[in-house]
Amino acid sequence: MARTPRPGVLRWLAYAFGARLPVRYGDWVLHDLTARTWFLRQLSRTAVQCVPAALLALLPGPGWLRVALPCFVLFSALFMAAIFSPMIREKRLYQHGFLPELVLGHGD
Repeated sequence: MARTPRPGVLRWLAYAFGARLPVRYGDWVLHDLTARTWFLRQLSRTAVQCVPAALLALLPGPGWLRVALPCFVLFSALFMAAIFSPMIREKRLYQHGFLPELVLGHGD
């Protein structure tokens, strides 16, 4: 049985930011979006998107603000990702050529 190829770090980063992966990663994408851990995977992609917000800590100002601002960005992004995760999941399935109605069934 052939093993499903996983994207490399740079491709995964592009995928985390919304890029479409090549067709050869279709099985991996399907697993990523339909596994029991899909929701946690979605939150981890969102957390990676927030890494550049850590640069806010380098801005001048009081220390509490330099800590609070990146934390606010992270928590608000995770909150929004949690709320909209089913829609993001369906969009990603469509983006990679899968029909969510068939893949997810009626229970999700």
